[in-house]
Amino acid sequence: MRSYLSQPKTETLKVRTEAAVRQRIEEGAFKTGEKLPTEKQLAIEFGVSRTVIREAIISLRAEGLLRAKHGVGYFVEEKKEDTFPEGQHFFANATRLDALEFRMAVEIYAAGLAAARKSWAQEAKIWDSAREFERVLSSGEATEQSDWTFHRSIAEATNNTAFTAFFDYLGVSVLPRRSLPKNSGEQHITREYLERSISEHKEICEAISRGDVEKAREAMQNHLGKSHMKYSALTDSSDN
Repeated sequence: MRSYLSQPKTETLKVRTEAAVRQRIEEGAFKTGEKLPTEKQLAIEFGVSRTVIREAIISLRAEGLLRAKHGVGYFVEEKKEDTFPEGQHFFANATRLDALEFRMAVEIYAAGLAAARKSWAQEAKIWDSAREFERVLSSGEATEQSDWTFHRSIAEATNNTAFTAFFDYLGVSVLPRRSLPKNSGEQHITREYLERSISEHKEICEAISRGDVEKAREAMQNHLGKSHMKYSALTDSSDN
């Protein structure tokens, strides 16, 4: 597979470590209110440097998953209450196309805001997430989490907490492929389809890096528009 994105090792390790710590928190291995192991202990556990651990913790603090207590360490934050009125049933009656169209409206605008507002660190995180998606695909692993992380990093770069709340609340369920029937994912979500996403992610990254609001929106519309076409076709075929 052709590589569209260079891969600075340290940057990629940070994204992977951040995802691993986040997963431990979500699974309850690191419980709410408990003190996180020290940077040294985490570095040994995950097989990375303390610098990588420190950078991952900074990102997780920005997400609100961790809080610092001066002179003591980092603690797992209590999960915030749902902010959407319908709770878990926000998309209960929506079809996968309904949800995708809503997502397009949110993400296309978010891409433009990210181009206009991103910080250097947020821009770097977007690129890191795109590289991680490519790495995961190349290694044959499931790409759902890394795909979600890429799109969430763009939401974070809007510097508008409503966008990140949307992604955090829905998690990977925001991806329309989650609604496909069991055992049909490989048939419809082909490797070729996922490989095209790499170049589409690159176009989005480049537009955001340039600060080009319109091009960032166009690149995101192109990316999600292709998903819309695919799922529209799947819906039509299932109705026949």
